[in-house]
Amino acid sequence: MKVTADRDRCMAAGHCVVTAPAVFDHGEDGLVVLLEPEPGEELRTAVETAEDLCPSRAIVVAAERAEVAGAE
Repeated sequence: MKVTADRDRCMAAGHCVVTAPAVFDHGEDGLVVLLEPEPGEELRTAVETAEDLCPSRAIVVAAERAEVAGAE
């Protein structure tokens, strides 16, 4: 799983930091900081929840090719 966080879209709601603190943090400006762009599977639920809760859609979780190929 790969995670991206778009600081230009971020509106500093903070749901990502509360939901997945091992992956996201706030910068001094209150905007998202991505700590772990490729978190382990044990964090998948938290990261996907953070993506779902993000009101500005600044968080994107992308499956890796191997995961997509295995889903077919």
